[in-house]
Amino acid sequence: MNVTYRIAGLLYILLLASCASTIPATIRQAPADNPLLSEVRNDTAQFESKTVRWGGEILAIDNQENTTALTILARPLSKSGKPRSTDSSPGRFIAHIPAFLEPKVYTAGRNVTVVGTLAGTEKHPVGEHDYTYPVVKATDWFLWPKAVQYPSDYYDPWFYDPWYYYPWYPYPRLHHHHH
Repeated sequence: MNVTYRIAGLLYILLLASCASTIPATIRQAPADNPLLSEVRNDTAQFESKTVRWGGEILAIDNQENTTALTILARPLSKSGKPRSTDSSPGRFIAHIPAFLEPKVYTAGRNVTVVGTLAGTEKHPVGEHDYTYPVVKATDWFLWPKAVQYPSDYYDPWFYDPWYYYPWYPYPRLHHHHH
């Protein structure tokens, strides 16, 4: 095989590798025995110190002296660990992040995935209801990029509609010109 082809192939592979995901491997790969939030809520003591990968929508952020507590509405995760956009949720949990998180970035409504160990529960009111939150001591976390929202009247200037000028394509015009 020609040396030029080998070099070109190697450069192509390096290019692909440089485009590899910025999502941490711990977020992309669920632990082998990742318990479900619903299982943990039913019997928290059984799962104490287990490693979990959970994610969902941030409901609240509370910066404390050495940690940040994120209250999260759990959502089912995709294979890559990204919370799915769905109305179903197994409940809420709290993630203690060992860092200061900027509240203007980690805002309510953003999606986040955390990996960490289960560390008991905390009770907090949700309206008039006392809610028991499983607590995750996070070792890794990933804030997912905001979804791009286009206004309803947005027109993509690069979009080309091949039927716009000739709706009969690929059939010949159905009317005839008489001279």
